[in-house]
Amino acid sequence: MEGVQQHLRLFHKRSGQTGNLVLYRRIEQALARAIAWMLTTLYSLIGDRRNWAPLLARFSAHLAVVLVALMAVWTARFEWPALASSSPPVYKLPELGRVALFPIRGPDRSFERSAVSLSNHTILRLAQPHTVIPDRPRLSVITYTVQPGDTVLSIAEMFGLRPTTIMWADPAIEDAPDLLRIGQVVTILPIDGVYHKVAAGETLESIAQKYKVEPEAIATCEYNKLEPPDYAITEGMYLIVPGGEKPYVPKVVTTYTGAVPEGARGTGRFQWPVLGVITQGYWYGHRAIDIGAPSGSAVLASDGGFVSFAGWTDVGYGYLIVIDHANGFATYYAHLSGIYVKEGQAVARGDVIGAVGSTGWSQGPHLHFEVRYYGVLQNPRAYLP
Repeated sequence: MEGVQQHLRLFHKRSGQTGNLVLYRRIEQALARAIAWMLTTLYSLIGDRRNWAPLLARFSAHLAVVLVALMAVWTARFEWPALASSSPPVYKLPELGRVALFPIRGPDRSFERSAVSLSNHTILRLAQPHTVIPDRPRLSVITYTVQPGDTVLSIAEMFGLRPTTIMWADPAIEDAPDLLRIGQVVTILPIDGVYHKVAAGETLESIAQKYKVEPEAIATCEYNKLEPPDYAITEGMYLIVPGGEKPYVPKVVTTYTGAVPEGARGTGRFQWPVLGVITQGYWYGHRAIDIGAPSGSAVLASDGGFVSFAGWTDVGYGYLIVIDHANGFATYYAHLSGIYVKEGQAVARGDVIGAVGSTGWSQGPHLHFEVRYYGVLQNPRAYLP
């Protein structure tokens, strides 16, 4: 019975005659009482009234609901005066002329108002002020001026290039990739590769061989604008070498050539040389890690060995200490503000050897830490705990 009543309520709501629910309920109750009285009187003549009373009550209630539902269906065809006055008002859109929707920027960079003619009963779509601008390829070589906080990695990410492309487009950056100056102009290529200045006597074949590409890659590169069939090049012109690579040349400093101190040998287990935060990780142009720390912070020997170099360098390290661990490994500690050891001195793992600084090609106090194995630069993170 409860289910029938729920369907009845739903029907009344959909038909817009919700106001008659009270009336229908009263009719239903009256019909139920009348039907129950009639049936009770009838069956009391042929049997025990107590056995029939519960069944008669349920039957009369269901029958009353069915009768009320039929009555509601029949009366739904008529317009009730009481409901007509309480019906919600119907709104109509006014006649619209030229309506300003949103501001746009005019040819003179000033803001204007755009307008669209609208007809009556028009539904407007919500304006979306945020436009997604798709990435478009650069059509030529451009420049970028270094801003505070920029690095080779961040500039490369900004323009969708590899960091090496930023390096190989500018000799100054290639020599010191971690020494960008605010206001410095950086050359940005449209694609990854090498930016090469043609020298006297060079040919497409010799340039291609130098950067390990095919000559056709340079000749057919649309940015070089070389004319077939000979694709002639001249001294002093710049060429983009798509996909070209340069070999990495590690910096070499003068090392100690004296006798190795007795027992000065590393364990092969390295520890962090200073407490701080990594400000630059290991990548092609920076085969070391930079650990930012306050100037003057103690720098520790990462492993035991002997000092093979301690002093000033002219290749960007500033004040540098090199420890030879006598097992193929050597560690470099650069940009120091103080040196507390001397060449040929034996050191143990954890000894204080210097102080953090910002000497040489540096943009702030940090320790430039390298790990080399038989002269080949390694990623220090692979050896640190």
